[in-house]
Amino acid sequence: MKKISVGLADDHPVILLGVSQVLTEHPDIDVRFSCATIGELFQHLLETPVNVLLCDFEFADDPQADGLDLLKRIKRVAPNTKVLILSSHTGSHIVSTSLAAGASGFIGKARSDCAGLPQAIRDVQSGNIYLPPPIASALLSNIFQGPDKAGGLSALSEKESIVARMTCDGFSISEIAARLHRSPKTVSNQKGAAMRKLGARNDVELASIVRELKSD
Repeated sequence: MKKISVGLADDHPVILLGVSQVLTEHPDIDVRFSCATIGELFQHLLETPVNVLLCDFEFADDPQADGLDLLKRIKRVAPNTKVLILSSHTGSHIVSTSLAAGASGFIGKARSDCAGLPQAIRDVQSGNIYLPPPIASALLSNIFQGPDKAGGLSALSEKESIVARMTCDGFSISEIAARLHRSPKTVSNQKGAAMRKLGARNDVELASIVRELKSD
């Protein structure tokens, strides 16, 4: 039996431990390395090439880079390694742009998702794209329903756009309200409207979507 060599990268030790335990139970999967920092990841990729890299979308020690930038760097260093993204941020925009940037699959961090990791690794090693049913369903729904974010930032009103950009720059609702001379409730409503239109479920997804649309 030819084993699939796998590398693990996540800045949460508990996740690394749990994933390692799941994968070591499968004789066709060989975990070659496990790391928690960007520096360790790139060192391992250069010294210990693997078939599949199971990698978090963002790392705390790499604050200047979003997940897409990290993915592009990984593909430059290890172009033959298939990257399976492991992330708690599974918004349709993040998933679709990750696949477009070269990811071979995307899987969440819920316990039920981890149970599907061995098959996910086998699928991407075989040249297929892997998406768990809930993520695949949301992605297809997003495509066929033609969401507002397809129109980019132009889908937002001027006030919503300003609030979204300031949120991505790290300003809190109270800080935005003070700077724009609006009430915190008004700013909160405008931020919520922007997130709904762009399909973002939290500030991390909002920042990723805005950065991607600004670079288009």
